Amino acid sequence: MTVKASDLRALLTSDLPDPTLVQVEGRVEVVQVDDLDTDPYRGALLLLSRAELLGRGVDESTSDVELERQAATISTAVNDLGA
Repeated sequence: MTVKASDLRALLTSDLPDPTLVQVEGRVEVVQVDDLDTDPYRGALLLLSRAELLGRGVDESTSDVELERQAATISTAVNDLGA
């Protein structure tokens, strides 16, 4: 599973209340945290909330290079879960 800079940008710019980045059925999506309790997202792996990403010093003005670095870190962490 690979998180991309575009996934993090989508999380940062989402107009959903309390958006989170999740992995569900092999794909990465931005969803409202409350949606994790619904059937389509039951069992989804919560990767990161916008608040957590902002807490890392990342915001809408962050460069694509830095977003790629953050995305690679998240991808590595998720892939290590299966190791």
